[in-house]
Amino acid sequence: MSLIGELNRLQAEHGYLSEESLGEAAQRLRVPLYRLQEVVSFYPHFRTTPPPRCEVTLCRDVSCFLAGGEAWGAKVKAILAGEKDVEVREVSCLGRCDRAPAAMVNGLAVGAVAPERMAELARHPEKYHDAPGARRQWRIDPYGEGGEPFSVCQAWAQRADEVIATLKAAGLRGMGGAGFSTGLKWELVRKEATTPKYVICNADESEPGTFKDRVLLEELPHLVVEGMCLAARVVGAERGWIYLRHEYEHACGPLERAIGQALRRGLLGRGFEVEIFLSPGGYILGEETALLEALEDKRGEPRNKPPYPGSRGLWEKPTLINNVETFAMVPAILKKGAEWWKAQGVRGHQGLKVMAVSGDVERPGVYEIPMGTTVAELIQMAGGVKGGKRLKAFAPGGASSAFLPADKTGVEIDFASVQAAGSMLGSGALVAVAEGTDMLGVAANVVRFFRNESCGKCVPCRTGTQKVVEMLDQILAGKGNGRLREVLPGLEETLAQTSICGLGQVALNPLTSVLKAWPEVLNR
Repeated sequence: MSLIGELNRLQAEHGYLSEESLGEAAQRLRVPLYRLQEVVSFYPHFRTTPPPRCEVTLCRDVSCFLAGGEAWGAKVKAILAGEKDVEVREVSCLGRCDRAPAAMVNGLAVGAVAPERMAELARHPEKYHDAPGARRQWRIDPYGEGGEPFSVCQAWAQRADEVIATLKAAGLRGMGGAGFSTGLKWELVRKEATTPKYVICNADESEPGTFKDRVLLEELPHLVVEGMCLAARVVGAERGWIYLRHEYEHACGPLERAIGQALRRGLLGRGFEVEIFLSPGGYILGEETALLEALEDKRGEPRNKPPYPGSRGLWEKPTLINNVETFAMVPAILKKGAEWWKAQGVRGHQGLKVMAVSGDVERPGVYEIPMGTTVAELIQMAGGVKGGKRLKAFAPGGASSAFLPADKTGVEIDFASVQAAGSMLGSGALVAVAEGTDMLGVAANVVRFFRNESCGKCVPCRTGTQKVVEMLDQILAGKGNGRLREVLPGLEETLAQTSICGLGQVALNPLTSVLKAWPEVLNR
């Protein structure tokens, strides 16, 4: 971590990483210069040229695309064309899908403003301040109606076996996408004899349509830190890290205050420490083994599995990795009990779920819902389809999940139910698409995202996604040759079977789902 930490520090100090500063850092850290260069060249946050006075980054991905982001971005670029010392560029999802079309001005989030207002902010970035939103009441916060934060951990600190049993009884599953049993994962790491052990919170939420973890970090950071403290006591970990995407740097403040609270309550500093690691970027870093590579100061390329992080993770030691939402749910389950947690669900389902809702809805945002809520009900919570239009399609689990037609909105939100409907709950991000939208354009936007974010390690993923994007661009330009329908099944199977990580395995799923439900989109 010392290399990436030093590179982050140098860029924050100078604005970029010059050859001179890299050379001096290599001498100071006593590493070959190429070690720094290989890291710098991989991560998109690092820059090797002086920055402009104002850097404007425009999101180009699916939620912003549905909000007219292409035309909006083009107008922003046109207004600022030739503007002295202002750089405007497109980037992957910024995690502000609730404010689409989204952008950042010198690292501060901006969204849903007129292009002229964006241009004004770019000309005078020093006048812009991103105001925090209003806090809400959360059912997953056991301290919402009183009680001292971190008291759950103090009460359960010496009851590791009971913690595991309670989490298993509650049926809590990992909320980052895989849905693995949380109690079982903690138990497996606890049983590992090798020491030291580590706990990592994966806060590298980067999939288009997904922003629930950002809101949890802003509003419930104490629950995230407390969940990590509980996990450390269960598995016997000595150190922990919150792996935070750099676009969420604003969350460092709330997290540091929560860490300070835990320190004052005696939960940190006595055998367990927590630090924030600011990621230098890239969607692939949300994959747990790529994240470990970054923490080890390497290029963030996924590892082959097995072995899994629980047995051989950070520095080859047992490492427990859960995402923000999973850690945040643990304190309430322990305080109120497994039966209380299971009773929060509806229609025979168990527990609560935090969902991000974006796309063509009136009130995009984060919603805390009972498991078993239908997609139709969640869309109504978000104000219904924008402009009173009819719904055409939805992706229930972020950009990597298969699109489903509107007649599937009766599906109950739960891991098994969404899978049975032909998609996946994934990252807990519902993206709604209104009638009248070109579904091939939507699918092409998603495939471009995966093409852009492929780390390049697996040849089928690197070249396969590029090939599909080229064919889609030809079709959208009215120059298709009919080959996509012919080659897509083979390409999808190849990527699914030969890609090391989930990116390549699911990159073409959204496209194939669109062609299955709306085959006529290729007739152009």
